[in-house]
Amino acid sequence: MSNQFETYRHKTRAVIFLLSAAIRCVYEDKKTLIIDHSLGDGYYCVLKEQKGISSTELNRIKERMSKLQLDHKRIKFRKAKPDDWKHLLTPRIRTSRPPVLILDKHISASYEFTNLDLSDLPDYSLVPYDRGFLLRIGENGSEIQDFVDAPKLFQMMKEHEKWGRILNVSSIPDLNKQIVELGFKQLIWVAEGLHEKRVAAVADEVLKHTNTKVIFVAGPSSSGKTTFTKRLGIHLAVNGIRSRYLSMDNYFLDRDKITPQSDGTLDFENVDCLDMVSLRYDIQQLVSGNPIKRREYDFVNGKSQILDNHLHLENNEVLIFEGIHGLNPLIHDGLPDGSYYRVYISALTQLNIDNTHPVSTSDGRLIRRIVRDNRYRGYSADDTIGRWNSVRHGELRNIFPYQEQADIMFNSALIYELSILKRYALPLLRKASKNTVRDRLITLLSLFHTIPDRHVPGTSILREFIGKSYFKY
Repeated sequence: MSNQFETYRHKTRAVIFLLSAAIRCVYEDKKTLIIDHSLGDGYYCVLKEQKGISSTELNRIKERMSKLQLDHKRIKFRKAKPDDWKHLLTPRIRTSRPPVLILDKHISASYEFTNLDLSDLPDYSLVPYDRGFLLRIGENGSEIQDFVDAPKLFQMMKEHEKWGRILNVSSIPDLNKQIVELGFKQLIWVAEGLHEKRVAAVADEVLKHTNTKVIFVAGPSSSGKTTFTKRLGIHLAVNGIRSRYLSMDNYFLDRDKITPQSDGTLDFENVDCLDMVSLRYDIQQLVSGNPIKRREYDFVNGKSQILDNHLHLENNEVLIFEGIHGLNPLIHDGLPDGSYYRVYISALTQLNIDNTHPVSTSDGRLIRRIVRDNRYRGYSADDTIGRWNSVRHGELRNIFPYQEQADIMFNSALIYELSILKRYALPLLRKASKNTVRDRLITLLSLFHTIPDRHVPGTSILREFIGKSYFKY
């Protein structure tokens, strides 16, 4: 499979490897680069041994990167030796060993396809940020755009890093060590407890906003929005607030009224696929204390149905409205100020394979979706991977631009989840057609020890994907 996201990713890996080599040269192996996580159009990076980095230092690193590009033209590679992967291969782990990359004196194991041609890289820049710096990378041959900060998202990532320190897990080897030493039950309990505490905090914030009548819960595909809304309803009840639930999925236009994309497919991540007139009218009616007729969307036939039963909000009730476009201002237009509260959910994975290979948040969500689509919709891994490019395009246009407008954020990633999802996803991926996405996910999952899924609580967000949830969906 080849698409612009994959091509960009291959080139991004080359830029990261080039950065690693340049830092090794500039600091003569005295500093350790850590690629912490993705942020916007690049990555948040730190030097482990210092807090903060000056523009002067970053200029030196950038100059060395440019010199390495001119001097070497290409990244070399060779087959892996046992010692290259020794730090990852805890007992019982069996995995293929992708090649090792080499540039000047820098050597690193590679876990996914990397563009080797150093003359064919996108523009990049190094910018001080927080206690580290941003490696910003231009997309698809375009110039680097003006920086748009995302402080709320960054703070959520920092909170999850703190959770990792509480759990004593920041990398796959850390997680595997706990599993081998049979410490995974405590790990699961604390990880789920942290989630529970955060959901309760969201409910407490809603309680402070006494005029709230609608809670919009938004987030990208496979972020766990539905289970979050169920758990939020419980914590609202603890606070004396009753809630009703409404799904944005029931407001899709009839399929024959949706304009297809150029390839003939339908982009359900596009806000134009919604019956916006009916959606806004119904929400405004509920906020005003008036009843509405419930709706239901038949995804098999692509038809919207208006049902006979009604929905009405009492004075002590709030509406939880769940859907990917919940932060789009078009949805809130016309609602009184203070009558709604916005929650953004994403699954921001904070595990690293090693210092310069963070586990991709997008890959984590894709693995969730592969498992869920197969279990509940009968789709193969090929089907889900084939749709993922369109899903990602829709997220970039219709979801991510609004994430900073949220009143509060929730990270649905669980630090142990890939050890559970592995037993479901790996057999599906091994049956799929060979491509760079499939091969990368197989390599990633093969690095994890598995955990028996019987230990996952029935209220866990993970149950939305693997089944046997206590909630009805």
